[in-house]
Amino acid sequence: MAKEAQAKARAAKSGLPDGVKIVDGQEQPLDAATIHILMEGWNIKRTIDDAKARLDEINAQLIKSHGTGCALVVTGICRASLAARQTVKVADPDRLEAVLGDRFDDLVSESVSYKAEQKLIEMASDADDPLQPAIAACLSITESQAVTWRAER
Repeated sequence: MAKEAQAKARAAKSGLPDGVKIVDGQEQPLDAATIHILMEGWNIKRTIDDAKARLDEINAQLIKSHGTGCALVVTGICRASLAARQTVKVADPDRLEAVLGDRFDDLVSESVSYKAEQKLIEMASDADDPLQPAIAACLSITESQAVTWRAER
């Protein structure tokens, strides 16, 4: 108990808030140095979160202004590569397998998730393909945009 009281007194003298270490539901007071480093870590985390939110806003603004498929360069300082990405995933593999039959294995690669091969994407996009509506109903398309930042030499 004496150590706890001393740690609490030191934290109070330093002008820091109280802090505790919790182990198996039991609380022990933290010393001022630990409280200080915890607060420093928390402030850094908040700064990073705020910076990430601002960077996301900047990235969206750059994509809105310039589109994707380009690089924006400040000579000797930095480069931002603006890119669009699209992925096609098989949303209903059982239904797609029923639609494709024996062709399923050569048109779909299997891993943790199903990924459509290029030929299947073409079939899902081809209005003249008799299986197109049924195939398209089994796929989901995800698009994303990204900005990659690098130092420029």
